Amino acid sequence: LGNNGKVYLNWIIKSGSTCNGIQIFRSSNKSSFIEIGNIAGVCGNISFATSYNFIDENPVKNTVNSYRLELGNNGTSQTLSIEVIDIGKEGSQVRPNPIYDNAKIYFDNNTKELHYLLIYDAMGKIISKASTKEDYFQYNSNSILNGTYFFKILNNEQIVTTQGKFVVMH
Repeated sequence: LGNNGKVYLNWIIKSGSTCNGIQIFRSSNKSSFIEIGNIAGVCGNISFATSYNFIDENPVKNTVNSYRLELGNNGTSQTLSIEVIDIGKEGSQVRPNPIYDNAKIYFDNNTKELHYLLIYDAMGKIISKASTKEDYFQYNSNSILNGTYFFKILNNEQIVTTQGKFVVMH
């Protein structure tokens, strides 16, 4: 899971399986992996399943990070990926920007509370409204013309939590 700009990895080695050390690898391009950590010594246990945890303190921001394990002399794990979004000081990020058809507008909503999105044209007219309990809004720009648009995200008390702009280019 990605949280607070960190990626938390956890895995279980089933009972009866052991290995000689675990290396943790990350890639930001899904092909070139670099080692970001290791757990030395015998891993796993003959009698019971064993749980392991690792925190990637410095994932590559605003891209997909892929992870895999090398289980000393027992091969590698499957690769799992997560996109790490940095909403920065502005409190939101539109990906991609410019928008060609579909985009996500990310914002801070760790508590999964209801939020509202208002999108305005250059004249200040509201052209779209949406709500979510997620930490992003999915937005399809196919019904609007090319140009610059503005948005506000409001919480359930109708207080603006963040605002920004994006460009549409079909």
